Amino acid sequence: MTAKKILVIDDDPICSGVLLAIIGDEHQVISANSGSSALEILTTFKPDLILLDINMPNINGYQVVKLVKNNPLTSNIPIIIISSLAEDSDKEFGLKIGADDYLTKPIMPDAIETTLAKYLDH
Repeated sequence: MTAKKILVIDDDPICSGVLLAIIGDEHQVISANSGSSALEILTTFKPDLILLDINMPNINGYQVVKLVKNNPLTSNIPIIIISSLAEDSDKEFGLKIGADDYLTKPIMPDAIETTLAKYLDH
């Protein structure tokens, strides 16, 4: 598999670090610690996949999903929500507004690897 570009958006440096460790050096990863910085990064960096937390200051993950999916330049980028919000209603809402998948924290390496393979092996 050729290296893909992944944008990790999470305001918790520990969670970002865990994701970066799971992804490893196989892909080009850029991380953002807020929704607003992620949107700024998306003006110059076109990822093949976005891994996104929900609970962040200023612009939350749900708002990021809506903004990315409503922009014709980024609407085709798969978005995987990774959140501590684990209720069925949280998952349903995330998928309803445009996220492609929804994983819950704590982050499980095998779930991340399976999800990466699902969305990047095309």
